[in-house]
Amino acid sequence: MGATWTFHSAGQIIFGPGAVTQLGEVATRLGLRQIHLISDPILDRAGIVAQVREPLRQAGVEVLVDLGGEPEPTLAAALHCLERARAWQPDAIIGLGGGSNMDLAKLTAKCFTHGGQPGDYTGDDRLPGPILPLICIPTTAGTGSEVSCADVYTDPEQGIKLGSISNYLRPRVALIDPLLTHSCPPRVTADSGIDALVHAIEAFTAVDNAVFPLPPGLRSCYQGRHPMGVAMAREAITLAGKHLEQAVRNGTNAVAREGMALAALYGGLAFSNVGVALVH
Repeated sequence: MGATWTFHSAGQIIFGPGAVTQLGEVATRLGLRQIHLISDPILDRAGIVAQVREPLRQAGVEVLVDLGGEPEPTLAAALHCLERARAWQPDAIIGLGGGSNMDLAKLTAKCFTHGGQPGDYTGDDRLPGPILPLICIPTTAGTGSEVSCADVYTDPEQGIKLGSISNYLRPRVALIDPLLTHSCPPRVTADSGIDALVHAIEAFTAVDNAVFPLPPGLRSCYQGRHPMGVAMAREAITLAGKHLEQAVRNGTNAVAREGMALAALYGGLAFSNVGVALVH
């Protein structure tokens, strides 16, 4: 007889080419009037920030654009975004970009909701409750942060990476539009794709749920290998094997880009429920 397991995800997943056009409807449904959008200068210059703002403008939503995203989110960047959020008092936060920007949005949302600084929540299951509604929109296909239960940042003064794990960090909405990944450079596409593949392999080969070290009542996110996690991981491995090379070689290959966006999504769902191994 198998052990009991639970599957967690984002509150809602919207997937498909052109999905970003539904953002205004999402905001209206959630009753949002003021949103803090966290992204970076590269995506702003590429026109992607404007592309995301437009459906919100049409829905009558005010948007504070914060381009403080960095390749590796730092404590300073998180504190900057948090200061702006506290001044703006948004109804929700959008993380637009790769895993770093989405992590920055998570760091901001949790500290805005519960007070303090990111370091106050370092570790496993330290958040006391839900956070401000979070919408994650990936522009790379790799980290799975749009559905995951974790955030990470670096503290240069200590020379270490820190982070937290909690199911409260899972976004209210994951909006995945493969068209937003078409401008992703080949090197970033390759690196991100390998990340998605490794997530899936680690989940597929994880310790079985029945023998996972912690009893079910003490597991916050990672539960060990279970049937749904295995199914997601297997499909992510298959998709990455089929589409990654083509996505790197031809960034405008819509089929390959959509396949890798799915691989990242499935990999994120798998590892953030099952767990990861030594690589991560």
